[in-house]
Amino acid sequence: MLQPAAASRVRVFLRTTGGRLALGVADDGRGFDSQWTGRLWPSQASLGIVGMRERAELLHGRLRIFSRPACGTLVCARLPLA
Repeated sequence: MLQPAAASRVRVFLRTTGGRLALGVADDGRGFDSQWTGRLWPSQASLGIVGMRERAELLHGRLRIFSRPACGTLVCARLPLA
C-alpha cells in the first residue's frame, strides 16, 4: 500500500494541445517506484490509482504516473476534448 506523499509543494496544470486536455499534478514528496503500479492487479494496487486510471479510460483517455523514491510524483491525465 502506498503511503502519504509528505509533500511541501504541489503544482497543478491544465492545458489543451492537439484536441486533447492535459491535466497534471506534481509534488515534491517522498515518491515511490512508479513501475510498481503497472505490475499489480487492480485488487492489489491503491484504490486511488486504480480509480483514476479507470476514470481516464472511461473518457477514452490515458493516465500516466511518474515517480521515484525521494523525487516526488507526477500524475498526468490526457483526455480527448471531442
